[in-house]
Amino acid sequence: MRTIATGLLVLALAHGGAAAQTAGEQAQILRDFHRNVADYTQRHQCLDLFPEAINAATPAPRIFTLPVAMVFRQVIANALAGSDGGAAFSGVGAAEHVAVLQPFPATKLYDFPRVLADALPVLPEPLEYRLIGHDLVVRDRASDLVVGVLREAVGTALPIRQ
Repeated sequence: MRTIATGLLVLALAHGGAAAQTAGEQAQILRDFHRNVADYTQRHQCLDLFPEAINAATPAPRIFTLPVAMVFRQVIANALAGSDGGAAFSGVGAAEHVAVLQPFPATKLYDFPRVLADALPVLPEPLEYRLIGHDLVVRDRASDLVVGVLREAVGTALPIRQ
């Protein structure tokens, strides 16, 4: 049964006809996002004290699950539709793919666009949103680690600086 449900979801996404969630479904998905972020902050508070504790066996946080990714892309698209994208994203640099639980590249520490900061859910300290190219990144400031990556979050609406 699970295989059939997964297949139908993939088919709907590939077709491009996936409907937006209801307000209740979106609220539940965002509650799950907040729960996953809170779980990360509770489990990984020691990373700022013992960053060497991260190794290949450390499980990656589940921040951008498929439903969360879909909701975030909808929220971002709505925020961009009502803004001047070029001006809002003047501080975003060229694309570089980062990985979860890897150090955040110091050369990519640009100001986060206000239009997205106002639209996205608030993160608990010490987490923050960043953009690297078209990817939305959740960064742990205390440990300077990438906690989550949503690839192509802003699509091609974003002019990239080289």
